Amino acid sequence: MKKIRGKPLFLIFLLLFVLCRSAAGEGSPLTLEKALDLAEKNNPVLSAGRERIAQGKARLDQATAAGVPDLAVSLLYQETGDAPLHPVFIGGGQVGFARAGFQTTWKAALSLTHVLYSGGALRLNEKARKAALEGIIAQEERTRQGVFWSVQSSWYDLLRARSRLEVAEEVLALAKEHLRQVQILLKNGAVAGSEVLRVEVSVSEAELNRIKGENSVAVAWQALERAVGLPLRNAFSLPPGEEEGVYPPFPEDPLSFALRFRPEMKALERAMNSALFSSRAASALGGPQIILSGEVYAADEVFFPSKAEDWRITLAASWTLWDGGETEAKAREARAAADELYYRIEDLKRQIALEISVAKLNYESSLQRINVARALEKSAGEEYRMALRRYAAQVGTNIDVLDSRVALTNAKNSLVESIYDTRKAQIEMDFALGRTGNGKGSEGVK
Repeated sequence: MKKIRGKPLFLIFLLLFVLCRSAAGEGSPLTLEKALDLAEKNNPVLSAGRERIAQGKARLDQATAAGVPDLAVSLLYQETGDAPLHPVFIGGGQVGFARAGFQTTWKAALSLTHVLYSGGALRLNEKARKAALEGIIAQEERTRQGVFWSVQSSWYDLLRARSRLEVAEEVLALAKEHLRQVQILLKNGAVAGSEVLRVEVSVSEAELNRIKGENSVAVAWQALERAVGLPLRNAFSLPPGEEEGVYPPFPEDPLSFALRFRPEMKALERAMNSALFSSRAASALGGPQIILSGEVYAADEVFFPSKAEDWRITLAASWTLWDGGETEAKAREARAAADELYYRIEDLKRQIALEISVAKLNYESSLQRINVARALEKSAGEEYRMALRRYAAQVGTNIDVLDSRVALTNAKNSLVESIYDTRKAQIEMDFALGRTGNGKGSEGVK
């Protein structure tokens, strides 16, 4: 009977254990690819970019609609104070009045209006909106690359912080083991009490470094969540430590590659073309315009009108000879905007060249540091083990052990820094070249 009562309690404890592990972040492993997919769907900057593209498409639809005939229906009610009468003259004298409509009027009409000729203004305006839309799409692609760069950078910062925390925990374990050995030597009367105090200080320092490491990991999680656009820490766990992997080389001509694939180049070029088309469209609006309009209507004194039915077609031509210089000023404004964008393109070329140069130097330097840091870690680890053995055999000093552990800590952290500096230099290189580095969303990686 006791066993039967104990089963529900066991299940309850098991459920609480699972919930606690879930709350502690023991979820499915989070990968960089998963983080990028989540950012694609949840980052508000990308959502805002999609809305900007939708606005551009709507503006293009408006420009296209201007060249299509307008069809409308209307219903009119009108009442006048006096009967609408016109005087009738015969032989120079008025002979009476003729009725010119209804005193109370209901009118239903179907009308059509179409611009037959606008000097190319409508066509040029449509081209301007289309070029502007292409520029928005290109700019949003660069924004997307920027978000992906931010996610990748935050990801490697998180792995860096986690690796440094692991180093701090390992060093803390070494310090505690050292303290245990010193305490044994103290009990045997082999060392003075001051040496125990010195090692206890080093243990406290190692514990402080571990606490700082935990704080750095928490901050790095928040930075990644900010880049992705939703909470992650309680839903995912981190995968094993980052391996060196494969580091791709630079393209043979990185500047030409970047000028070809950087979306900002296309965005500025399309914006410049849009401004030029807008300038020509503004000039064309000051030229002759021909508009065709037609109407079929029925009028009566009562609703629904049916007594008077007729139709009419109107062909109107107009030419604004003088508008105070407004049209010419609009054209000059658009031309100046195009010139501004031209100079911005030239400046962007120089900026891209600088970014590529810096990214290349950082990438090559960080690659070289990995091998040096790995050799340094191996040497520092061997030196620490030897110093600890010498001290245990009382042929070495406590200071030697402490110094060698500091050197080992620095070597391990240097290796961590060099690995993740290389990873970040790699994504900086990809960002400078105009590719996302994950095979998504860029012609440069297809």
